[in-house]
Amino acid sequence: MIEPELNSTELSKQRTGLSEERTGLSEHRTDLSEHRTELSEHRTALSEERSKLSDVRSHLANERTHLAYMRTGISLVSLGITMNRFSWFLIDNKSMTRFGGHTFLNDAKNVGLGMVILGSALLVWSLFRYNKTVKSIDSGVFTPPHRFIWGFTLTLILIGTISTIWLMVG
Repeated sequence: MIEPELNSTELSKQRTGLSEERTGLSEHRTDLSEHRTELSEHRTALSEERSKLSDVRSHLANERTHLAYMRTGISLVSLGITMNRFSWFLIDNKSMTRFGGHTFLNDAKNVGLGMVILGSALLVWSLFRYNKTVKSIDSGVFTPPHRFIWGFTLTLILIGTISTIWLMVG
């Protein structure tokens, strides 16, 4: 079936309708684009907030680590003082001299002093490490102190091994 031809007025009205429909679609696309921009800005704000929270978590973890080092250092100092003073007490009271314990008590006194020194060194190192980590977190460039941790751990292993041998032999 052949459609009747439209006159120019009707064609013009049809073109105007199509043009208005395209304009409406274009405005809808613009609205969607603005909505996407708002969503993008919202996501950016959320990302910035997550970054701030991540920094807070990092600082809190650093503080917990520092407190753990402090507890360990204080425990070493306390036990060292206790060993040292108790050894002095036993030496002054001559309570173990009849068993030949004077040498042992002097050694225990020195071990106690060594523990105080080690605990104090750990407290100083803890403060240094805490401050360095705070600066690293704030600058966004954190590099763990691998060499120092290895050195410190190996030193403690050496001290522990020497102490074990000394206890077994002496």
